[in-house]
Amino acid sequence: MNELPDVQQTEPQIKIPIKQVGVENVEVPFYLECKEGGFKSMVANVSMRASLDKNTKGVSMSRFIRTLKSYLNLPLKHGLCFEILKELKENLEVEDVFMTFRFKLPIVRKSIKSDNEFPMYHDCMFEAHLLTKNNQTEFRFFQGIKVQYASYCPCSAELCNHLVDNNSMGFPHAQRSFANIMIAGDHTNVIWLEDLIEAVEKSIHTLPYPIIKREDEQAIAKIAAKHPIFVEDAIRSISNEIDHMDGVIDWIVKCIHEESIHSSEAIAVNYKGIIGGFDYNTYIGE
Repeated sequence: MNELPDVQQTEPQIKIPIKQVGVENVEVPFYLECKEGGFKSMVANVSMRASLDKNTKGVSMSRFIRTLKSYLNLPLKHGLCFEILKELKENLEVEDVFMTFRFKLPIVRKSIKSDNEFPMYHDCMFEAHLLTKNNQTEFRFFQGIKVQYASYCPCSAELCNHLVDNNSMGFPHAQRSFANIMIAGDHTNVIWLEDLIEAVEKSIHTLPYPIIKREDEQAIAKIAAKHPIFVEDAIRSISNEIDHMDGVIDWIVKCIHEESIHSSEAIAVNYKGIIGGFDYNTYIGE
């Protein structure tokens, strides 16, 4: 094997450093520790990247997968992410390495009135960076979630009430809506993905359900009448809830309301605003 030619050992024609290069769409099995106890067997879509200096032509793409191989089917959290990145950094002999795990977390949701339960799958992510700064190694770990909710337009509701006052009738419009959240923790407190999801759902009263019967739909309509929200209302409520969570150092939130009567979508982005922390360009969700 050592006699085979290796073009990666040659120098690049254009000597420019690359911020990140690697592999993505790698599917791997792992275990996720759950808040209620025990572990769930999961499958994640993984991205692994590394920095590249200006004098190196390329990295060995197989080393990303070979490094990851020995960590399959293990409980995944910030400690394991650190170990993976530490080994990857040594194997590639680079300054910075990055890794993202994307997966769906099932949480059983009971219908609001009827006796029906069914799992809802929430898009979640773990992201980890191992960086070299001033000859020191810095580890960063982030958690992200995407939560669906419903939003009922206050303006539309008010206009419909005006119609009723004038002996007419109208129905307010509603939107399928989503909140994308990424947080950075202090590593001393366990921040469960389930707690992040619950924080969003506690902020927004109008939630979706997998199974809805007539009594459920009527109850949901009653709640909606009491809690119409603009995208600005939603992001303020979610931001406040996330900001008061124990162990959360930094956060960024993006809310998307998929309008039903407009051809565009309403969005709002908010972040804590600490020095060196998240901002609009760091992460705004998909």
